[in-house]
Amino acid sequence: MAIKGFLLDFDGTLANTIDLILATFQYTFKHCLNRQVPEEEIIRTFGLHLAEAMARYASTKEKAVEMCAVYREYNSRSHDQMIKEIPGTKEALEAFHKRGLKMAVVTSKKNAMTRSGLKCCGLDSYISAIVSNEDTAHSKPHPEPMMMACTLLSLNPEECICVGDSPFDLQGGHAAGILTAAVTYTSFSWQDILKAGKPDFTIDNICDLLAIIDNINSDKEEI
Repeated sequence: MAIKGFLLDFDGTLANTIDLILATFQYTFKHCLNRQVPEEEIIRTFGLHLAEAMARYASTKEKAVEMCAVYREYNSRSHDQMIKEIPGTKEALEAFHKRGLKMAVVTSKKNAMTRSGLKCCGLDSYISAIVSNEDTAHSKPHPEPMMMACTLLSLNPEECICVGDSPFDLQGGHAAGILTAAVTYTSFSWQDILKAGKPDFTIDNICDLLAIIDNINSDKEEI
């Protein structure tokens, strides 16, 4: 089957939110635990459901719930001021849209924050569906979010490419039987990316996906 759509991560893939996320985690750790955590350790949690990330540090379930609440309050308050565009992303999504390619965002963020981020970066008009951490029983790296996104786009898994910056994006794509593309501007070490399973494609910019699907789809037409 030809490639007809993309399942896109948000944080670190469509938008540069690393400074926001790191600042929010550090504020939460200081406020709730009176400690600071090395940035490289925090980065390893990027892409996980927030509750799962906080459970790694909280001594009780109640403390984890408190930490999630503090995180969300600070993140919501700072979100629009700290989020940054990734150069070329808007132009790429516009090109995909003109080509009739469908796009869904699959994220561990909450739906409202995802919509706010897309709007801040001027990307909201190109996205047909959002699968957030509120929409499925399981979060990435489980395949359920990817499968739901395919359903919302009315596409089969083999008609999509999953695009992300974290091992959890790639693991979710692999588990769902979807081709995967890893962005080279990830905050993760490349070793961590490869541990999740070698991506089918590596891209320096979202625009690179156009050449990839042209190659795939032209091969399909020749068969």
